[in-house]
Amino acid sequence: MAAKQRFVLSTQKQMATSGEAPELHRVVCAIDSNMVFPLAVLVSSMCKSGTKPFRLTVGYLDGTLPEAAREYLARIFSHLGIAADFLNLDNDARFITQGHISPTTFAKFLLGDAISDEHLWLDADTVALPGWDGIFDEIATASSAEGLVVALRGSDASASASANPSDLPFNAGVLGWPQGKRRDWQAPLASLAVVDTQEQYLFNLLYSQTAKWVSENFNTLTYRLNKLNRLDLPFIVHYAGPHKPWHLVPSLRHRCLLHDCPWVAWFEAEAAFLISLSDTELLTPTRRYRVGAVSSGRLQWGRESSGYRLLRLLQWLGPLAKPLVGLLSLGRRWIPRGTHPLH
Repeated sequence: MAAKQRFVLSTQKQMATSGEAPELHRVVCAIDSNMVFPLAVLVSSMCKSGTKPFRLTVGYLDGTLPEAAREYLARIFSHLGIAADFLNLDNDARFITQGHISPTTFAKFLLGDAISDEHLWLDADTVALPGWDGIFDEIATASSAEGLVVALRGSDASASASANPSDLPFNAGVLGWPQGKRRDWQAPLASLAVVDTQEQYLFNLLYSQTAKWVSENFNTLTYRLNKLNRLDLPFIVHYAGPHKPWHLVPSLRHRCLLHDCPWVAWFEAEAAFLISLSDTELLTPTRRYRVGAVSSGRLQWGRESSGYRLLRLLQWLGPLAKPLVGLLSLGRRWIPRGTHPLH
């Protein structure tokens, strides 16, 4: 798979004002047009909570991220003082949509091949809290034989390598790539039967036996967390699953805020990002992308998408949504932890 043209934005506020410039660590993401606003919030949270300077590469499959969106993000990164570039990637018929997971998830393989230097991959449905950039130290000490730095799913790495995503040893939303040649993924993908979350399964197949393991704090999955512990916050919160915090209309966030559920970390990052844009010309287009993010995603009819369907219903109901949430929340003890609006 080949990378196409690269659009480069060069801003370096993170660099020292005098003397030798600090080393820029590298963070890599990939998005499509649905994830423009969430990526902006993520990068803002990385700047606000991090202590180590970094540069950013944003990949996208050909035709999935319009030029206007790239130009908007370039202006946001410039405002935040981040050196960034965009990488257009070839699409592939084997990159399939599975439920809420778009073909863009396979871009992490393409970008891993294209960037042989050490770097951190982050899914765009994450938010960074203080300590997140400690993973750069873990990546720097990882060996090429280990191949990948990944976070534990739970207390150990003994989960089975089944096709069930929740049973796989690790989630591939946060990946630390050491310097070196990457393992071949194309031949295994060509021979792999269709399983749930092809990309997750393939990463575990290739790396789970050798990977360097780090704390779950570097990839805390929200379906494993009922509420935030303010005395022991994770470093990276990952909003895995079909329904995301940006799908919840702001007027219905009060129950999440009172419960201090993990979505609150994203709401706080979003608020800080919007405040940083006050009195700038970026605020108006940002509000448009924010509105678009609320209704992003695809309606699915499986059980795993019930939370997303609920959020879409609440959007459609408008002012009638509040009394419905109040009524449904009476049964909150029987509601799965992932259905955050009903705490």
